[in-house]
Amino acid sequence: MNAITKHINSLRIIDGHEHLIPQADRRKMQAGFFDLLHYLSSDLMTAGMDPHFFDQKENNRSDKEKASIFLEYWNKTKNTTYAQILRLAVEDLYDMKDWSVEGILALNERVKKASQDPDFYQKVLKEKAGIDLALPLIFTTKVDFNLFRPVMWMDHTFKLRNLQDIMAVEKESGSSLYEFEDYLHAVEIIMERYVNEGMVATKIGAAYWRTLFVEKPTKAEAAKIYNQLKTLHLGEGLSQNQLKPLQDYLIHHVVQLSIKFDVPIQIHTGHQEPSVSSNGNFVTNSKVTDLVPLLLEYKEAKFVLLHGGYPYFHEYLSVVKNFPNTYADLTWCYILTPTATKQLLHQLIEMVPQSKILGFGGDYSQVEGTYAHAKLARQLLAEVLTEKVTSGVLTEEDACIFANQVLRNNYIELYKLDLNQVSNI
Repeated sequence: MNAITKHINSLRIIDGHEHLIPQADRRKMQAGFFDLLHYLSSDLMTAGMDPHFFDQKENNRSDKEKASIFLEYWNKTKNTTYAQILRLAVEDLYDMKDWSVEGILALNERVKKASQDPDFYQKVLKEKAGIDLALPLIFTTKVDFNLFRPVMWMDHTFKLRNLQDIMAVEKESGSSLYEFEDYLHAVEIIMERYVNEGMVATKIGAAYWRTLFVEKPTKAEAAKIYNQLKTLHLGEGLSQNQLKPLQDYLIHHVVQLSIKFDVPIQIHTGHQEPSVSSNGNFVTNSKVTDLVPLLLEYKEAKFVLLHGGYPYFHEYLSVVKNFPNTYADLTWCYILTPTATKQLLHQLIEMVPQSKILGFGGDYSQVEGTYAHAKLARQLLAEVLTEKVTSGVLTEEDACIFANQVLRNNYIELYKLDLNQVSNI
């Protein structure tokens, strides 16, 4: 093991993006092996597995039947990195060796037992994965501040399609939303509450359901559409083309409020997860270059562009190189494609100031995936930095400093993290 690998393996890291379910929910659901599949489920489905397999309400098969079906499709997908991450997780954390029906059933029981351990997240994240803090995106600020700092979705405040969506914001804000101005104030109330409860960033995930291109409608244009929604019956709605000016105006509002409350804005760019897009979305909605008008307008904002923009990572590199208000974030990248992520890392080192690179986000719903993803990320970063030192681009000291920045220090500075903070809730 060379000095760079040793240094990276010993580094206490910050995990910039997760979807980890609260530990109490995991205990309640008695999570077992089949709850760990997460990203692998995408590959299993594209290999032909019935999507209903993953619906707990519809899949009434016995665990033995589930294990048999899983193994049929495991043999079709075990080459992918999603599969390799699952294998690494269960072999490291549960000593899994027997990939048979009987072995899966035994593993399922070990996972269920671990799910009931009140210290399980602490053991896996802090002790085994070496993660000091993770930033989860799980629709709540009520997280364990010993392990987490919350990021909050804002899509529900601008994804207005019908009167029910307005009523949901009305309920959350505790305000009566008669006029468009009332609605704008309600969004501010909601965001201020999130900040007071410990939110460290907002999240825009619009690319899963529309283009990232945001135009600049007037307030009057947006208000006219808002008033149209207010006159509809609960189940009625307008088309996406009709709604876009209202959505665009509200996205501007969310960005402006993020500036006001001094929190970064995480934005989904690039690849899309089928469990969210139902295999029916347009990946072109996620092109990072569509964000340029927003980046040009809001120079005071801090835009965290998630997922390396893959598969548009060449354009992504140019954007994060040229705009001071952008940050390159490698959340999800390592498990999507280690090969392309290594190339992206090489080019990031060559093109982008190291203060603008965020090196890891597990992006998993279960901690086992986070553990294995972090292990892979450390390995790949060490390989890239070793290659840079070997070629004379960096010194060994430079490489270790780079690792410190992208795996820890940049997060602490950007998100203003106090590692000793306790929840305000």
